[in-house]
Amino acid sequence: MFLRSQIGGRIFRTGVSSVPSRTFIPKRSFNLASKLQGLGRYGLIINILSGAYFGGILVCMGSLYFIYQDANERQHIPFWDLSLKQKITAVKAINKDDVLRSPRYSVKHYKRLLIDLYKQENPDQEIDETKFEVPLIDSNVLIYEKSNTFANFYIDIILRYSKALLAKGQLDASIYMLSSIINNDELFFRLGDTERLSECCRLLSKVTPNPEDKLTYLKRSILNIQKTFPTRIKLNDNYLLQDGSLMTDELMKCLNDLAFNYVKQNHSDEGLNIYFTNLKYIKSAQHAIADGSANQTNYPYFNADEQNLKILSVKIRSYISEILWSKGFKKNSIAWNEDIIEECFFEHSSSQPLTIILNQVLTNLITMYDSLHNLTSRNRCEKMKQELTNFVDTRLVDDWYFNLVNRFSRIIYHRGPLGIIEKPLLERFGAPNKLPEIEEMEDEDVE
Repeated sequence: MFLRSQIGGRIFRTGVSSVPSRTFIPKRSFNLASKLQGLGRYGLIINILSGAYFGGILVCMGSLYFIYQDANERQHIPFWDLSLKQKITAVKAINKDDVLRSPRYSVKHYKRLLIDLYKQENPDQEIDETKFEVPLIDSNVLIYEKSNTFANFYIDIILRYSKALLAKGQLDASIYMLSSIINNDELFFRLGDTERLSECCRLLSKVTPNPEDKLTYLKRSILNIQKTFPTRIKLNDNYLLQDGSLMTDELMKCLNDLAFNYVKQNHSDEGLNIYFTNLKYIKSAQHAIADGSANQTNYPYFNADEQNLKILSVKIRSYISEILWSKGFKKNSIAWNEDIIEECFFEHSSSQPLTIILNQVLTNLITMYDSLHNLTSRNRCEKMKQELTNFVDTRLVDDWYFNLVNRFSRIIYHRGPLGIIEKPLLERFGAPNKLPEIEEMEDEDVE
């Protein structure tokens, strides 16, 4: 069959095939936007609701991650060694302890975490959960079967729990938990952070009622620090620093506490010798930093900041003055205190710790001059004491980061993660509501 067609005056013959032609059918696709547009005015509403839903999820996840990350920076949490529930419990405990500064409210979380970790290793053993004395995982399990990260975390949580128990008034339970770690050679000398263990050893020394035990625990702490730096820390048998010895912040605190307890137990000569030796070390560091022959890099484990050295020096000199007075060297005692006042009085306004020490020094001088019937000097010290700067508690004046974490924490405990956006929205259209403290939100003992 032929068709005739005319284009531009020319005639063509076209053959038509008998094969049927294919029809193109486009594939169907789902287009959310077109569907929503099809809904008319409801599409906008659904868009808004979807955005709010996904935005809420992001806010929840972001705020919870922020709280977790903050707790992890304060106390490393082994991510792979704990279950999700245990991580949440650990974050609550650390957060309420460090951020909200309510250790009494963190006790229940520390206790729950320690019980769960113990049951994980001893599933068949029953525990009396009404007691604050929590059984500990066997030291061999911690050393040979657990990672170092988990073992150190476990020790740190026990020490944190022990300190929180003191805030709760559970002295016997705290001593029991601290002793369980410090009296165990395997745990004390092989696991945990030396500085943290030393800090808690000093704490145990303060709270234990036996005077001899106070000295024993301080010496044990010093021994642990020495084992950490076996060739660099040099002490003689009387715990006096030798030339060229390495100094750490914890070692200085332990030695000063040891000297203090020696004096309290009528071994004033031993205590006085330790104080004099420590003061010599501090003076040497001050001179070296002042003339530029040394800096902080020469004291890697000791805070050699000029202000810190001055505070340590003043504190030790005030202790020496008190010892000299008790030994009957009254003029020498007064002279030591007067030197402190002359050196520090006109710069105390820049340092709260210095002001606290000066307040005690002036109080001592008033008592001393009163006993010597020196009314003129006594009145002078009274007047100087009144001129001391009054500082606001530093816990109430923190940086923006701490205030942010504190606020986020209270909102989350009070209203949940969505409270982060709920509270400002409600206050945008209404009166602002005071954010309650942790004490107003939950019971101290209910998990």
